[in-house]
Amino acid sequence: MENKNNIFRGDFLPWIIKWGRATNLLGVVLAFGPCLMLALMGIWPNWTALAACAAVQIPGLIVTQIREPISFFTVLGVPGTYMAFLSGNISNMRVPCASIATKSAGYAEGSDEGTITATIGIAISTFVSTIFLTIGVIAGSWLLSILPPVVTQILNLLLPALFATLLVNYIWMRPKFGVMWTPVCFVMYWMYLQGFFGFTTLSTAFVPIFCAFGAMGLGVVGTNKGWW
Repeated sequence: MENKNNIFRGDFLPWIIKWGRATNLLGVVLAFGPCLMLALMGIWPNWTALAACAAVQIPGLIVTQIREPISFFTVLGVPGTYMAFLSGNISNMRVPCASIATKSAGYAEGSDEGTITATIGIAISTFVSTIFLTIGVIAGSWLLSILPPVVTQILNLLLPALFATLLVNYIWMRPKFGVMWTPVCFVMYWMYLQGFFGFTTLSTAFVPIFCAFGAMGLGVVGTNKGWW
């Protein structure tokens, strides 16, 4: 066991952090590639419109970049966090794949073994999604055009079904926690739909932040008090 810990924390994680940091920074640079190309061609945006768009987008993006890495980290682990935030589709694909892979292998999320299985799950999902995305880009509109309308309507239910499955899985693992916190999340979402949080420009981000960090706080308190 000690040898495994030395390999994981002494060799594997430092290597992952080194290359994960480098590839993510490279991704940031490449994301600005089109902007740089347009600038070299002498094509510049309307600065007034750009400032207006930035004023709308930046507050929400800042909240997302704080909430998602913290709330997803326990499922993704260090390697998975680097991979997921570089490949995208985090909440609707990388997190479910990491969670299912870890549970299927019989390991706890956040453990060394769980981190390895989560990494494998995310890596496979990245290859699979890239393949299907390529097929979808090439033939997606044609495939959708030949499908019956009822099938295309069902496809819209895939994401809610996926999250419902994950919710049931986590409630099954921690039933007391699920009974205590799941109703709170539903009430918060209902209040958002009714406009109770219209007093803040970040009303869209307020509910997921409250639910995510509230769940973490309740989990820590409940663990310390032996509720679970």
